[in-house]
Amino acid sequence: MPANDKQELIEALDASQHDPVAEWEFLFIVIISIMIILMLTLPKIYLRNSIYYESRAIDRLETQYEALIEENKLLSRKVEEIKVKNQILDTLF
Repeated sequence: MPANDKQELIEALDASQHDPVAEWEFLFIVIISIMIILMLTLPKIYLRNSIYYESRAIDRLETQYEALIEENKLLSRKVEEIKVKNQILDTLF
């Protein structure tokens, strides 16, 4: 192989390895791929977080509701006790 052919081959390899257009194209493809992946995953993450916080709020409200039901029962018993006491006192006078 003559020296001229070797030199041409080396120059062709150098040109193909350091092609700035290819580097920008690869970078562009990587950026587009990352954007697509983010566009597909971010809504899912947002929905999961929304569902989580809503379920926490619902659980808190259910706990408060149960506490209010118990308080209502206690107040109803106290009202009944007061009514019975009143009826007894009314019969004495």
